[in-house]
Amino acid sequence: MGARVLVLCADIGEGHLTTARALTSRLREHPAVDAVELRSDLTVMGPRMGRFMERGFHTHLEQGRPSYDLAYRVFFQPEIPRRAGQLALALLGGRGLLRTIAGFRADVVVTEYPVLSAALGELRRLRRLPIPVCSSISDPAGLHYWAHPGIDLHLLNWPESLIEVERIAGPGKSVVVRPQLDSRYLEPLDRNAARVQLGLPLDSRLVVVSGGGWGMGDLMGATEVARAMTAPVTVVAVAGRSESTHAALIATFGQDPSVRVLGFTQQMPQLLMAADVLIHTTGGTTALEARVVGCPLINYGTGVAHVRAHARRLAELGLGQWAPDRRSLGPALQRALAAGRGSPLDVEGLPDSADEVVGLLRR
Repeated sequence: MGARVLVLCADIGEGHLTTARALTSRLREHPAVDAVELRSDLTVMGPRMGRFMERGFHTHLEQGRPSYDLAYRVFFQPEIPRRAGQLALALLGGRGLLRTIAGFRADVVVTEYPVLSAALGELRRLRRLPIPVCSSISDPAGLHYWAHPGIDLHLLNWPESLIEVERIAGPGKSVVVRPQLDSRYLEPLDRNAARVQLGLPLDSRLVVVSGGGWGMGDLMGATEVARAMTAPVTVVAVAGRSESTHAALIATFGQDPSVRVLGFTQQMPQLLMAADVLIHTTGGTTALEARVVGCPLINYGTGVAHVRAHARRLAELGLGQWAPDRRSLGPALQRALAAGRGSPLDVEGLPDSADEVVGLLRR
């Protein structure tokens, strides 16, 4: 009999879903896996708990995010409130999680969302959950809920996150895996070939501006700064699923031949392989995609909570510049364009995440 794997995620931010879907796809292709189910709703923690968590997250965003910053400072960074928060997640959401896991008859659970990882890590630590848990980590920093001593194995998409995860969860519980992304990111495409596919000019600098799947951040300001560069520049502004942001960008730049405005697109692999630089206003998966294909990254804006932690960490590692405001964005863009593209991330020899999940069961 093959393994039954339950993958848990949350439909909060497109990046989490992107990573969870890529992992689910690999698990379905694995010969030692009989069944895989992906759940992307927090009602796996129970209907009331799930609605409370989802409503709370959206409330943070609608209030301009200062409340999210406050919650991050109070419950994510100091140790005692953080431990209390993790225990509360297990106590309040544990019954729903255990019911969901038993209903699928899972042999192993893989999570791709920090709240779920923290709750399941606590359940393992309290010995209420008898099957192993893997935490798939798609963020480079701010990992105190992603990583947990009770988690059996952490699947790291960022090699640089290993030190932080082992500091939190202990040594020997983490492995750096081949990035869990759309397979097109791992099949390098020549810069000019990518531009031909996209119908973009070959003879100008190409700047991609992205606010992630939800089109968040100051995309208008980033586009204005990029368009104002003295060298010939083509700007592709990706508004994601935000209809209001897309409409505002079209109203401002729709008649400008040097600016192309897109909504949510399936062409991000080609865009990042064609681009000279990515200006990104959120964290996580899009930054990882740029890193994998060697596209220079500028994190733009002061960000919020974990997004700010990502920007700081990537700047410290030399994996991206951080431009907190428009005044600093112009010089950062000039530096990135002068430096040129980097090399794609060497993924040869990195283990596959599905193999690691199956290997955990065998051990």
